[in-house]
Amino acid sequence: MYPPETAVRPPVARQRGKRPWAGIAALALLFICAFGPSAQAMERAQAVGTIKTVTGEAFVERLSERLPASVGDYLLEGDTLVTGKNSSMGVIFRDDTLLSLGPISRVTIDKFVFDPAQDQLDFLTRVNKGTVQFISGQIAKLKPGGMAVETPLSTIGIRGTRFLIKVD
Repeated sequence: MYPPETAVRPPVARQRGKRPWAGIAALALLFICAFGPSAQAMERAQAVGTIKTVTGEAFVERLSERLPASVGDYLLEGDTLVTGKNSSMGVIFRDDTLLSLGPISRVTIDKFVFDPAQDQLDFLTRVNKGTVQFISGQIAKLKPGGMAVETPLSTIGIRGTRFLIKVD
């Protein structure tokens, strides 16, 4: 009989990289990408308003994109709201201003600042075309003249009211 093997095995070489922190950094980056703030969450935090109703063809032009408008979509400063023929869109802003666009309308949200604690209240929209009804919200009430609407021919200072604009 042979004696049990007592030979010493050579140590197993571990296949670790030269940079043990690279794996940890890669996992951390993966975690941040998977669970960090998404682009949609960032937009939601910067949102100035929300689309409440849409009928027919309506769009939001943002930067160089034309996005189909859907109920619940967030709006950002700089967005342009566009409705097609036989279409309409209803929007509510963070200060409770209501905006209703009729068919073949085009409205740009040029500026929206609503921070009552810091006394920063400013709202400027531009009606380029169509029929638009406004019901002013907190900005017009807290800071008379803080809300304005531009049209191709004039600028209207809003002092807290309901009004309709038609631009051909």
